[in-house]
Amino acid sequence: MKNFSAINGFVVILALFVSGLLFAEEQVELGTKIVKTETLKELNALSSPKEKGRDYLAFVSIGFSGFREDIDASIGKGSNFRIAGGTQYTDWFGLECFGERTPAIAPSTVLEDLRKNIDQRILGSSISTRGNSYFGILGKFSYDLRPAFSLFAKVGVAKYDAHQVTAELTLDDPADNVLFSYVRLEGEAEGYTPVLSIGYETPIPYLDSKKTSGEVSLTQMFDDKVKHLSLNVVIKFTF
Repeated sequence: MKNFSAINGFVVILALFVSGLLFAEEQVELGTKIVKTETLKELNALSSPKEKGRDYLAFVSIGFSGFREDIDASIGKGSNFRIAGGTQYTDWFGLECFGERTPAIAPSTVLEDLRKNIDQRILGSSISTRGNSYFGILGKFSYDLRPAFSLFAKVGVAKYDAHQVTAELTLDDPADNVLFSYVRLEGEAEGYTPVLSIGYETPIPYLDSKKTSGEVSLTQMFDDKVKHLSLNVVIKFTF
């Protein structure tokens, strides 16, 4: 009986000892989970707008677009400003509104084109031009290749105001015994065009920059009246 009691006592002590170890291990594991959870919350508070009541990132970008001279689209050679703003809802999708103006086509280019298309000889001319303007909305679809580098495609539509040319011409007109005739020509076109832009984005000035990045892209306008390809370079500020 004494041996049996001793064995029972030993079993009870062993059971209590094992239970204590399991309970302590469970406490350590629970404590570790709590620390990790708090750490993630602190990181999210610094990097995610959700902690500030937003479920998106807002951004603005400013830069320029470069163009080649195109008489059919009434676009001059050179570059002009481009500005945009929008929201980034997820890592791969956002919406962007943009506005830009093209360089005005050179009056000499317009005059050369008129000489090709007017039968009478042009004796004198006064020509003024303005650049095309575009305002549009684009959906942006991104794909991350590396943490600091992503490809994107932007698809949407833009309203344009183009072909703003005024020309006053003096023509050699021998018909009906008239030596000269005076002609005033005005051009303007308005409408909407599909837009496609493809490019890449990377943080600047450092690879770990969180608020600033640079975009380089090619943008195609598809409407026949303003059909052209441009090179876009912008700096983007996210907040």
